[in-house]
Amino acid sequence: MHSHHSHSGDYISHAYDPLEDMVQNYIDRGFDVLCLTEHMPRLDKVYLYPEELEKGYGIKELSNDFSKYLVHAKQVQAKYSDKIKVILGFEVEGIDKAHVDLSAEILRNPSVQMSVGSVHYAHGFPIDSSKELWKEAKAASKGGLTRSLYKDYFELVSNVVDLKPQVIGHFDLIRLCQPEDDFDDSTNKPTKDVRIKEDWPEVWDVIVSVIEKAGSYGAMFELNSAAIRKGWDCPYPKSDLVQAIIEHGGGRFCLSDDAHSIKQIGLNYKKTLQYLKDHGVSKLYHLDLKDGEVVTVGEDIENIEKSPFWDVY
Repeated sequence: MHSHHSHSGDYISHAYDPLEDMVQNYIDRGFDVLCLTEHMPRLDKVYLYPEELEKGYGIKELSNDFSKYLVHAKQVQAKYSDKIKVILGFEVEGIDKAHVDLSAEILRNPSVQMSVGSVHYAHGFPIDSSKELWKEAKAASKGGLTRSLYKDYFELVSNVVDLKPQVIGHFDLIRLCQPEDDFDDSTNKPTKDVRIKEDWPEVWDVIVSVIEKAGSYGAMFELNSAAIRKGWDCPYPKSDLVQAIIEHGGGRFCLSDDAHSIKQIGLNYKKTLQYLKDHGVSKLYHLDLKDGEVVTVGEDIENIEKSPFWDVY
C-alpha cells in the first residue's frame, strides 16, 4: 500500500502526531511506500494559518521548520529503510509566482525526491478553510462569479503543473468549501447543478489543458481520500474530472490519504479504491524507489486488493 501525501505535527501546525509516530503507524498498517510531503514555507504573513498565529509564528519560523523537516526526513528515511520505502518530498503552495519560484528552488535540493502540486489559495484567500473565506475569494474574482473563481483556481494549478510535480494534489479542492446554496448568475442556476463542460466552457478548457500538460510528462492525479472525512461521498477529484483525466491525461491515478494524524492513515481507502473501480479503471500507479531513484510504477487493482493492508485496517 502507498500514500503520496502526508503531514505531521512536528512541522505543520494544523497537523497532530509526530513524524516518526506517523511513519511507524504507516509501517504497522502495511504500507510499502510513503511520501513525506510537508507544506513548503509561505512567503508573507498574510498567508499564516490561525494555528500558526496562535503559536506566535512568522515567516522565519515557517522557513526554519521546513529546513528542520528536510534534515529529519532524511534521517527517518534511512532509519526505517528496511521496513518501508520513504520518499522525501513536499507540498507545493501555488499561491502566486513567488511561491512557484520558491518551489522550483526547493526542487533543486538534491534531498528532495518528489512533490505534490497543490493550490490552497485564490486571490490571497484560503479556499479550503471556510465558506466565508471561499466567498471572499469569489468576490475578488472577475464579476464576483463562481465560474471566474474556478477559472482562476485552475489557472493557478496550471502554473504549478509547470513545475512538473509527480503528483497533482486534490485537483478540485476549489469545490470543498463552496456553499450549498451558491448560485451561478451567469447560467441562472444553482452552482451545484452546473456542468462545467457544458455551462462553463472556458473553465473546462483550462481544466483539460492542465490535464493534458500533466499527462504529457506522466504525472499522477491523486485520489485523495481526505475529502470523504471532510463530508464528501467520494475522494478528490469528483467524477467529471476523473473522466476528464481518463480521457485527456492517460488515467494515471495514485492513492493519498493526506493524513494529518495517526487516526487518518489509510482512512476511507476502501471507498476510494471502489470509486476508482466504478469508473472502469483497472490500474493504479504509485511512486517507488529503484536503486535509489524514484520511479512511477503501474499495478493492477486486483493485485492491490491482495495487500496485507486490507487485513490490518
